[in-house]
Amino acid sequence: MQVKIPKVYFSNCRENAKLNNLKKLERLFHKAGFDGVFQPSDRTAVKIHWGEPGNTTYIPVPFARTLVSLVRGCGARPFLTDTSVIYKGGRSDALLNLEAAAFNGFTMQTIGAPLIIADGLCGTDSEEIEVGGKYVKTAKIAGAIRQANSMLVISHFKGHSVVGYGGALKNLGMGCATSAGKQVLHSDVRPKVDAGKCRGDSLCIRNCPANCIVLNGELKAVIDQSRCIGCGECAAVCPEKAIPINWATTTERLQGKTAEYAFAAVKDKQGKAAYISVLMNMTADCDCYPWSDNKVIQDIGFLASTDPVAIDKASIDLFNGGMVLPGSMLEGKGDAKDKLKAMYPNVDYGYILRHAQETGLGSMEYELVKVDV
Repeated sequence: MQVKIPKVYFSNCRENAKLNNLKKLERLFHKAGFDGVFQPSDRTAVKIHWGEPGNTTYIPVPFARTLVSLVRGCGARPFLTDTSVIYKGGRSDALLNLEAAAFNGFTMQTIGAPLIIADGLCGTDSEEIEVGGKYVKTAKIAGAIRQANSMLVISHFKGHSVVGYGGALKNLGMGCATSAGKQVLHSDVRPKVDAGKCRGDSLCIRNCPANCIVLNGELKAVIDQSRCIGCGECAAVCPEKAIPINWATTTERLQGKTAEYAFAAVKDKQGKAAYISVLMNMTADCDCYPWSDNKVIQDIGFLASTDPVAIDKASIDLFNGGMVLPGSMLEGKGDAKDKLKAMYPNVDYGYILRHAQETGLGSMEYELVKVDV
């Protein structure tokens, strides 16, 4: 039997008087057939990352509002949603998370739909989803995600120090997990301090949610491995890069778990989930960080698909073929065929794609359909 190759629809972000980026998103939505995904009276979760306060490269509010309006135009009832995090910062419970959203411009008035923190006030609104995977038997998925009839996943493509890249699969797997689920996902991460690089500035201590880091007599940070929850926040905030992540096993375990959590997030939404990826303002780091480094690649455009694996693979291919920008983490590496690998050489980001394909979540093979004229 011939396997149907999924289509990924692409629009560049070159604008003109007749076709701005909001209209391009609208055209992509229709070209990708999303009108048939969202039905009248659907409770539709519009999953997005609205950025940590201090970050400025997250998906712009007008993009989110346009897509929410398109979902509503199908007769569905959309709500914008995300989950809380397990590290210290501006999004560690529902109250802080909603304040962070508003700080970055995401409110019911600006978006045109309610904002709901999918895992509840304290991150405990959870449903156990059977997975039976290689790494995860059951997944802890946020209640509002599970209870929604359909889902639009809007992802900002960029680099990521732990997974290698952030896209639809990470937005689904990590982004739809409850706090307990996120701890399961991160349980194989065990950072360790390189004392030779540590300057004793205590940034890691102030940002550790488990309070498991102290300064020793030589004013070097030391991590208590028995209390570490594996969030990786210390590695992210250290300006000296003195905390390289030491994996308890391999990077494959976290990526494998994330792929299986992504499968669980849409397990009951066959034909009822759609994906938009924004390839603009692409930095080396996640939007979870309370800062934004220089863009590493020129702005490329937008992708739309009903296949999360295909849209991530297409995003990676476009990113790796993009033009490196000066003054960025990739400066001097413009000739690298794999620019994601050039940023994070110790991370095999391809494993999450391969494992997601093995779980039946989607296909790494795709047909790119350009909709620009």
